[in-house]
Amino acid sequence: MIRSRVLVALALGIALGAQPALAARTDPLRTLVLPLRSIGVSDTTLLVSRDLLVGSLQDLGVRISAADPAKAALPGGGEACDDPACAAALGREHGAARVVYGSISRLGDKLIARLNVIRVGEPDPYYRDQLTASSEEDLDAVMRRFAEGIAAGRPNSDRASVESVTKAETRTPARRASRSGPGFRAGFLFPTGNSFGGVDRMTDFRGVYKYELKDFQIETTTLLGFSSGEGNFDWTILDLGASRIFGRRDFSPYLGASIGVHSVTVERKDYATSPYYGSYYAINKETKTAPTLDLVAGLMALRTYDFEAVLEVRFHYVFDKFDAVGGKGANGFLVTFGTSR
Repeated sequence: MIRSRVLVALALGIALGAQPALAARTDPLRTLVLPLRSIGVSDTTLLVSRDLLVGSLQDLGVRISAADPAKAALPGGGEACDDPACAAALGREHGAARVVYGSISRLGDKLIARLNVIRVGEPDPYYRDQLTASSEEDLDAVMRRFAEGIAAGRPNSDRASVESVTKAETRTPARRASRSGPGFRAGFLFPTGNSFGGVDRMTDFRGVYKYELKDFQIETTTLLGFSSGEGNFDWTILDLGASRIFGRRDFSPYLGASIGVHSVTVERKDYATSPYYGSYYAINKETKTAPTLDLVAGLMALRTYDFEAVLEVRFHYVFDKFDAVGGKGANGFLVTFGTSR
């Protein structure tokens, strides 16, 4: 009986003694940063880059696990670990729950840094990112950007902080031409709901100036736009619009809206009879300056060149009823095409 109690106590002691080690192996906050693999980069650059990454991770509250000195030294240089299976095995061996691994490669004057993070026990990394440095000095910002992404749990290539903007990002991106410049449109306005005096069609001409971003564009017309037909006239004093562009290739559709201030003249011809003059047309006319709203849909062609063709459809609405000429307003669909630079 005494012997069995001793054996039970020994077993409990061994189990309790093993619990801290097990907890350390499964602690999700322990992160091992492996040496980066080198492709045409000096050992000094690799060591400094890894130290910068470790320091930035620690600054952001990530718990870094030191390599176990009792184990074999972590491979470095051209032999450094750079695949998921190897990284997971080293993380398991050194008691880390997460492993950071990757490489720095030289391509001409540029340095391309690639980083992955894998959880031990999972087959694939949950974090992947790649950034380009214009020089060795730029790797400081690159490693800070990687650390911000790892701490946030998502790739951080397009979410720079004030501490992690790289020199390459401050340069003008290479494009075939600037997307800021003038343009010209022509087409027809088709009134709806018997508006604009009941005419069927008006001719439209306008000059525009556009500033185009990667996924958005801003377009303005100042004094250089008008629609006219059968005594009706819609003159653009100022129009400002913004659109979301869907796609970055030569053919890209877009959707948006614009607001403006227009001077609008509506003329209505009403058929009338008189015992003195017989049958005749009575002409009523009213001019007002009113706010406007346009809903815009269009298609850009040749977007990657320094010359664009544009096809656009707008629903044009003037915020006034023009009661003196029937109260039908001044609204319609505007279909135009033209060019922009």
